[in-house]
Amino acid sequence: MAHIARPKTISVISVIAIILILLAFPMLFMPSVKHLGDFVPMVLGIIITLQFVSVIGIWHMKRWGVVLFIIMFTVRVLTFMYLDMLGFRFYFNIFYSLIFIVIFLRYVKRMDTNL
Repeated sequence: MAHIARPKTISVISVIAIILILLAFPMLFMPSVKHLGDFVPMVLGIIITLQFVSVIGIWHMKRWGVVLFIIMFTVRVLTFMYLDMLGFRFYFNIFYSLIFIVIFLRYVKRMDTNL
């Protein structure tokens, strides 16, 4: 397997995405989230975990990371809409995620298809 050089843009965006994902983690322990249902923190935890995994895949220049990022973006938006968690965080997540997706799709052809 050949080593694929990671562009600086992917490095910067990945670090920013990791920081934003880590900042979303405390949301799992908020009382307002717990009041939405017993399994809501678990579902949100799975979404946050898979987002983190997707960014690590993108960091290593793997195409599955971009695909997983797009899937988790869709799942996150649908989950937030279903739970009626439409606030600043929801719209900010959509904004930065769409920018990241556009940037990731620019480099997806250069990414490795293997695991």
